[in-house]
Amino acid sequence: MATRAGATLSFENPTTLKNCISYSKFDNYGWQTLYKNYMSNVMKIINIHGDIQVSRLYLLIQLDVKMNHLNDTLKTLERESILIRPPASIQLTHNIKEIIKDADPIYLDLVGEYYAYDNEKLHEFIDQITTNKKNYPRLKEYNERVNHLATIKRLRDDFKVQEFLKMCPDPVNYFTNIKLNSITTHYNESLSYLSNRFSRIMLDSLRYELENHGFNLSKTVDFLVAVPKPFYLKNKRKCFGSRHQINYKTTENIEFLKEIAYLDHKDEILNYIESVKTEHRIQVEEAKCVGNLNACECCFDNELLTTEVFSCPAGHTFCSSCIKKGTEVAVGGGKVDIKCFANCNEEFNLTMIKSIVDDKLYQRIMSLKQAQEIKAAGIEGLETCAFCDYSVILSPDLKIINCLNPECKKETCRKCREESHFPYRCDQIERAPEVEVRTMIENKMTEVLIRICYYCKRKFVKEDGCNKMTCSCGKQMCYICRQPVDSNYDHFYNEKVIKNKCPMYTDENIVHTTAVEAAARLIINELKITKPELLRNIDINKILPALKKPNKIPTTQQSASDINKLVATIIGENVEDINNLKDMRSLGPQVKKPKH
Repeated sequence: MATRAGATLSFENPTTLKNCISYSKFDNYGWQTLYKNYMSNVMKIINIHGDIQVSRLYLLIQLDVKMNHLNDTLKTLERESILIRPPASIQLTHNIKEIIKDADPIYLDLVGEYYAYDNEKLHEFIDQITTNKKNYPRLKEYNERVNHLATIKRLRDDFKVQEFLKMCPDPVNYFTNIKLNSITTHYNESLSYLSNRFSRIMLDSLRYELENHGFNLSKTVDFLVAVPKPFYLKNKRKCFGSRHQINYKTTENIEFLKEIAYLDHKDEILNYIESVKTEHRIQVEEAKCVGNLNACECCFDNELLTTEVFSCPAGHTFCSSCIKKGTEVAVGGGKVDIKCFANCNEEFNLTMIKSIVDDKLYQRIMSLKQAQEIKAAGIEGLETCAFCDYSVILSPDLKIINCLNPECKKETCRKCREESHFPYRCDQIERAPEVEVRTMIENKMTEVLIRICYYCKRKFVKEDGCNKMTCSCGKQMCYICRQPVDSNYDHFYNEKVIKNKCPMYTDENIVHTTAVEAAARLIINELKITKPELLRNIDINKILPALKKPNKIPTTQQSASDINKLVATIIGENVEDINNLKDMRSLGPQVKKPKH
């Protein structure tokens, strides 16, 4: 590719893979950093172009040149000749997949292209990966990203009322009455939406109303729509964020997109909900006339249609809501045999449960049942993946456990239970200091998250329900303080906080996310004093678990002091140390007012 004298090589449209490899920002694993930054748009472009094997390095360059603007990049790809992946790089990618089986497939495509003509650097890269000195994006992260983008597409481009209501069953109450923390998560996007929808109202007025309504976008829109005589500008003004490239249409925040979908399709959603309710009322009246209504033996709702009740083998009937909630609580407590709520010792049929609960919960039930059955069999040579429930029988001479779970696919060393480091022995592995620090933090977080039965030593994590846990061995313990408890509930309090007792119910954000975060930050605070240089490449926000939506079980109204004491109990630390923690996301730090 020719250049003018004194000019640098242009990468607007590289014509060969070697041109792409020489891109200066790809040096020192820069290609990996760019992929991490542009991952979403790379995946979107590959999806749009379908079967065309466009070069992955070429895509990164085009996105980088266009500052990660998707539309501008797509226009360039339509105009210019696309660089296709050469056969040599495709073959190399295929070979590397046999070595790194749990890696992001696009990442492996990039590896195949970048090292297609440099065996020395390729061997150096493989050595870094196999000795755990270098991290790489995993297949699980890729699959999660695919699902995330599919959800965005359904909300933004392929909206269907029925699918939306599965994601958000009660949108009116959720978006109007539940306080969303818009001020810190999507304040600018909310203002962008308002300025686009109400283009004849002054921005200062929109800012005022958004703040006046507690940064709740739905309430703000309802108010602006209902204003009888708003003060309109003579001409449309520029939309908020146009100078700073803030656009609500490009956000990938699922919760925000749900709210936008609700606001944009509100009439359609409300009409559908009302039509379903009307149809249901008619069916109930018709059933009442012929004496064909049913009752739930759990919540005692006695106006249920035949299609709304399910029964155990003994004939006890329950509504779908009660069965779903009971199943969630049971699975959260590590139980896989969902017993009838009428204490008749019969189990609910798995086919029936599958028709009621969501796919994720059902898959969890099946995984637990499989693990329980395999463990009970006592099979010689049975090994379990260190990172999931996958089990396999191995001969004594095999040193590596190859997980075939599509969401995991990790390779585990059978001896040290760490990720495979073949061909090196366990004692030959030297980890980079940053990896050691990260591992130390993650191990502490795992220790806080996982409970171990004091009797049979079985490990488990509660997903929902009360804090009185019953292990599959029959022993009972408190999920908060981890102490054995009696069959009664004297160990717990319900409405009012009682000293030296644990809460019966807690928000999972406190039990899991807040406690895990506190444990991680305590270690980091210690390292800041003793070994600050090791924290240079550690981003704690990428390690911490995501905050969950609060559960619907009524919980005790706890003060910040009560929450800190609870967290201290969970992680076994002094409450004073918890009180002194800064930057805690989930303990409700004071939020500064956004600058307009």
